[in-house]
Amino acid sequence: MHEYLPAVAIVPFPGSLEQVVLALFVIVPLLLIFSFLLISEEAFEAIGLRFHQAVLMTAGALVGGFINVPLIPLEEAVIAVNVGGCVIPLVVTLELVAKQRVAFSRVLAAIVAVSVVTYIFAVPVPGVGITMPVYVAPLAGAVAGLLLSRGCGGAPALAYAGGTVGTLIGADLLNLANPVVLASLTAAAGTVLSIGGAGIFDGIFITGILAVMLAAFFGRRIRRLKGGCPEEERI
Repeated sequence: MHEYLPAVAIVPFPGSLEQVVLALFVIVPLLLIFSFLLISEEAFEAIGLRFHQAVLMTAGALVGGFINVPLIPLEEAVIAVNVGGCVIPLVVTLELVAKQRVAFSRVLAAIVAVSVVTYIFAVPVPGVGITMPVYVAPLAGAVAGLLLSRGCGGAPALAYAGGTVGTLIGADLLNLANPVVLASLTAAAGTVLSIGGAGIFDGIFITGILAVMLAAFFGRRIRRLKGGCPEEERI
């Protein structure tokens, strides 16, 4: 009698319980990071960038999150610009306008709207920086993009520009322009105030991705309800 063996067999995970837990601690974060990279890439493509541009901007934002360029030296502190959280969003927004993927007037309106909202909700905290509820800027950017585009295809691009640049202006620049706030944030010697945040998951980077995803998601549903979008031109 012949013994038939399965071509593919699933066997129990070898090792002790401690090894399984350790493996999960390694695998799960890697899967989450990989998934986030895919989402980020899709977000950049949703605003009109080509695939290679989306990959380049994603990599630039992640690596640039650790790079701060000193801008204004103060007595015992320095104001710096974060490459991933400030330079990359500005470059992407300028590219959107230069290639006429979105109209400058609507980009400006989105930036102004989000700037006002984020300035209201931003709270300077000495020793920490400028804080704000994580949902405020993405929602403000998405709503601005949807309203200004009337739910059409330009909503994600407007959401990104408004969400990122608007947050930079409203939360960072307007607060740092206040001498009282600036003095409280730079009271400790050696303080580096990074415009645009710092690290992989800085606020501006997350804001841009979430704003685009929200605008794209609800934009599709708005177009379905409207039976299409007669204004599906480059806005």
